[in-house]
Amino acid sequence: MVDHFEKLGVHRRPWLDIDLIKQRFHDLSIEIHPDHSSDGSVNIKKENQKEFVNINLAFQCLSDTKLRVRHLLELESGRASENVQSVPSEMTDWFTAVGLVCKKVDLFLVKKDEQDSPMLQAALMEEGMLLNDEVSEMHQKLQFELNGINEELKILNKQWDSVEDDSVERIDKLPLIELASIGQRLSFWVKWSSQLGERSSRLMF
Repeated sequence: MVDHFEKLGVHRRPWLDIDLIKQRFHDLSIEIHPDHSSDGSVNIKKENQKEFVNINLAFQCLSDTKLRVRHLLELESGRASENVQSVPSEMTDWFTAVGLVCKKVDLFLVKKDEQDSPMLQAALMEEGMLLNDEVSEMHQKLQFELNGINEELKILNKQWDSVEDDSVERIDKLPLIELASIGQRLSFWVKWSSQLGERSSRLMF
């Protein structure tokens, strides 16, 4: 299994400073970018190209909180993460609230698309703007929850830092169950945030 943390030369941690990740990616990219190997052999250029792709993949993974948490769980547990299907019980109210907002928007968009008259479409503009305000409010609440996730991950960093990389008891000492729970919630926050963002863009007249 590829270790993206090792590829970018950073310690395994649930939370990472994005600016640090960007800097590491920038520095490594300059070192091995294919365009900088003009004096090398064909094999060296191919190796640099391959390494550049791998570094880019590592950056894409570690700069995305959801992907980073999943990758860390897979590295520490030694097995692929399972796709979460059911909504956790503590998130059912969120599931219902987001679902209702999305349904209202979808019904409005159907009504809007059925109007051929520019005058009638203009009359729907105010309703659409009010709906968009509702979507934006819900989206802001989700972003607040996502920010809270980052704070939880920062706290977990201390436990990762306290365990030696080569410790035989590493898997028992790390709070993988807690991290998996955070990853599960994170997956739904990101999914719902994307759904709301997509509907907000469709509400633009």
